[in-house]
Amino acid sequence: MLHRLLIATSFALSGVLATTGSAFAAFDPSRDELMGIMGAVIGITLAVLTLIYAVKWYFGWDRQDPDNPDLKDYLSGHH
Repeated sequence: MLHRLLIATSFALSGVLATTGSAFAAFDPSRDELMGIMGAVIGITLAVLTLIYAVKWYFGWDRQDPDNPDLKDYLSGHH
């Protein structure tokens, strides 16, 4: 479910950025400004992803149930 949500969100954000590109036509950043903006975007993105993973780890949502019959078949090699 989270995977589908992330894909849908990325498509929505791509659409928003594609349609609002003309709104930023007067914005002509220098190389240093562009590097600062991209660094901030990447830093914020990594911080959010780290926070999501920390929450998953804390609550144990990243572990698979060992009693799951599908997982037992997968681990035993019987497909």
